Amino acid sequence: MARDVIEKKLFIESIILLREIEDRRDFMEEEIGMDMSIYEEKFLQIIENLFKVHFSKEQFTLIQYYLYQVPTLDNWDGKVDISDGKDIITVDFETPEQVWNVVSSLKIK
Repeated sequence: MARDVIEKKLFIESIILLREIEDRRDFMEEEIGMDMSIYEEKFLQIIENLFKVHFSKEQFTLIQYYLYQVPTLDNWDGKVDISDGKDIITVDFETPEQVWNVVSSLKIK
């Protein structure tokens, strides 16, 4: 299997798992009153550090936006505006695969 295919698969799987972790943490806090962030913080910091090693600041910011901001948005249209170097373009940004497509289309700095 080609390296880019493996990277895409692992990225998508990781994003799905991170969203599930966030959902579980929210559930535990709302339903049980238990704040899991104390226990998960260091693990999530390691994962974010690995993202920082692999992705540019702009790419990492988009990943964080998808993981932590998008779930809190009301009436979000599933799109994000990015610059292609000349113009601002609107792209689909609703699924982990779409996030990969956007992030991987940006130049690594």
